[in-house]
Amino acid sequence: MEERPDEFKNLEQDVFKALENQKRRDVLRLIGEKKGITFTDLLNASKISDSPTLSYHLRELAPFIEQKEGRYQLTSMGKDAYSLLLKTAAYGKVVLFQKKRFGATFGNLLLWL
Repeated sequence: MEERPDEFKNLEQDVFKALENQKRRDVLRLIGEKKGITFTDLLNASKISDSPTLSYHLRELAPFIEQKEGRYQLTSMGKDAYSLLLKTAAYGKVVLFQKKRFGATFGNLLLWL
């Protein structure tokens, strides 16, 4: 197996560290949905209570976001991460639906028996 360069290892660690936090995933989703949102709008729309905390989370999201003309937007890596977040959310809904459907089918079977 080929060894990865240190730069790639650090990026990989940074990416997973950034996305392990639910508040940062929520901020990333907000930026992805709004396609250009100001700091104040992010603060109001997020569940983050103060601007220093939001600033910290934005710094941690550096590989995924950039600021242009006072608005935050996704980088190309941010667009990929946002897309992955949307897909995992959709997949989670499908799995939940399948579990409910199986539960209902199983429940109906027990009633008939």
